[in-house]
Amino acid sequence: MNQKIKIGYIVASNEVMKDNKSLGYFYREEPSEPKDSGWRFFSGEETEEYSEIESNFALYNASTIVNKFPEVARFLDSDFPISFEFDGQEFVEVDE
Repeated sequence: MNQKIKIGYIVASNEVMKDNKSLGYFYREEPSEPKDSGWRFFSGEETEEYSEIESNFALYNASTIVNKFPEVARFLDSDFPISFEFDGQEFVEVDE
């Protein structure tokens, strides 16, 4: 079932979206522009060097993210700044 969610675009690493690695970490920061949700999604295995290369990330609509990772839908209304990581069983809020 495809869910339609409109909150602005989400930035996600190619590791989770193209290389099919598990989602390990995501956070919301202050959006950089009106169409930006502020959400950023990672496997948690990206190196600093990987993260510095813009082409290793792409913009996605929230529906695409939720269709791939339905367990994150309940978090997308959270205000920034906030971070979550997978603890082996579920996503839990973490302090940064």
